[in-house]
Parts: sequence; C-alpha cells; structure tokens
Amino acid sequence: MTSSPHKENTWIPDRTFPINIFFVRNVPLHWHDHIEWIFVKAGQARIQIDADYRVLGQGEAAFVNSRQLHGAAVLAPDSELVCIVFNEALVRGSGLDITESNYFQPYLIQRQKWPGFMRADEPEMKEIGAAFERLVLEFGQKRPGYELIVKAELLRVFGQYFRNAKQSAAMQRAAPPPQAYDFSGLLHDLRSRYRETITVEQAAKIVNLSPNYFCRMFKRVTGRTLIEYVHLLRVREAERLLLETASPVTEIASQVGFSNMTYFGRVFKKIRNATPTQIRARASGRS
Repeated sequence: MTSSPHKENTWIPDRTFPINIFFVRNVPLHWHDHIEWIFVKAGQARIQIDADYRVLGQGEAAFVNSRQLHGAAVLAPDSELVCIVFNEALVRGSGLDITESNYFQPYLIQRQKWPGFMRADEPEMKEIGAAFERLVLEFGQKRPGYELIVKAELLRVFGQYFRNAKQSAAMQRAAPPPQAYDFSGLLHDLRSRYRETITVEQAAKIVNLSPNYFCRMFKRVTGRTLIEYVHLLRVREAERLLLETASPVTEIASQVGFSNMTYFGRVFKKIRNATPTQIRARASGRS
C-alpha cells in the first residue's frame, strides 16, 4: 500500500486472472484503477471512501469503485481487514446478457450512487460474509478449479450487494440531496481530467461550497490543497510516461498539463525528490 493519496499500482500476480487478496491493518489513503471489497474480519476500523467516513465492525464491508480515494485505520488492537482487489473484467459479462446492463453497467460504468458500506444487520450481509470466507480460502489453497469458485463467490457477493442496493433504492424513491461536502464527483473528475486547469472557485462551485470552506474541507479529505492534489496526479502520470515511453521530457510535460517546462521540473522534483531525467536514468540503470 502507498503512503500518500495518489494512484497505487496494486500488485496482481496473474494478469490473466486479475485478483489479489491482502490481509492488512491499516490502509493509507490512495486510489487505483481496480475495484475492491474491504471486509472487516475482526475488530473495528474507520474506513474512508472519497469524503465519506464510516466505522465498521466485524463482519461488515465496504465497496470501493475504481478510481475512488479510500483508506482505513483500525480502532482496536485485534483488528484485521481483508482487501480483495480485482479488475472489473473478472466479474463483468461480455455485454450480451442481462447481468451487464441491469447490474454492472449502471454502477461501474455510469457510477450510479449505490451503497458503499454494508452493515452486519442487513439481511444480505451474512451471505456476503460467508462468500468472502469461501473466496479467501479457495484463493489461498489454489486447488484445481479454484479460479471458477473464486469467480463464482465474487459474483455471489455482487448478487447480494445489488439486491441490497435495489431494495434500498425502492425504499427511497426520491434520493436525498447530496451533502454539501460530498467530494466524490469532484475527485473522480479531477482524476479523469487532471490535464485541465481548474480553479478553487470552479471546484468549490461543483460541490456547492464557498471557496474558503472548500479549501479547508478539501485538504481535510485529501491531505493536500487543490493545486497540490492536481500536481500529484500530473506527476504520477508523467513518471509513468517517463518509464514506459521514450517521449521527450518536454513532450511529457505538455501531455500531463504543464505549459511551462521550468515549472514542471520544479514541481516534479518537489514531489519525487528527483528530476524527470534522473527518474528515467535510474530506471534504465544509468544513474
């Protein structure tokens, strides 16, 4: 896990079966392209998804969509979290059956606002917890056919989750207005459009806050100012391009949203404690 709220390149050992399981106590604030279930196996933990904080106990779970900022901190010494991280391709259909259009597409693609947290007293949670246990056991033992059973248990979890979400939606025909400090949409937009310039005033308007209050709340959620967060996103992408392409540094700077090469170099060095050229040289063994 990473130590700052930026993109994490989660280790998936087999790209042909894109799932991994981590047994952890604390999860530093971060985001990644995969989706994830966080299951409280024991104890209690305070879990954050974007700007939403909840305290979950044993047998409860949180669902994290791709590119959502999230983290967790245990609140008891015997606490243990199970993080199941996987690519959406593992559970989504080919687009030819009803499961894709009725369930996965509305939430994973259209990002319909469904529950992020599952409580132990919800009727579906008992079966979800049991499915998690079977999934973890099969993944750990890796006996013949385990991939099929892991996938089946993961789909069972989603079946119960979507049932809960649909029932909740039916009970609340008119969705309550979002909280003024709900940063979920803004954070997703920033991670998708980090190359663009956005002012504090524009960002504050998106979440219906005054600029001054927005600045305080944004730093509380992300640990950084708006410009620092955008710079972090840009530098992480620039580093990826430096390591994975042969593009000139000047071209990379422009691709990630910097119009001034000197400013790009200064920001990059402040965040990475090295220049773009040094990062590329180290990777190629020329440091």
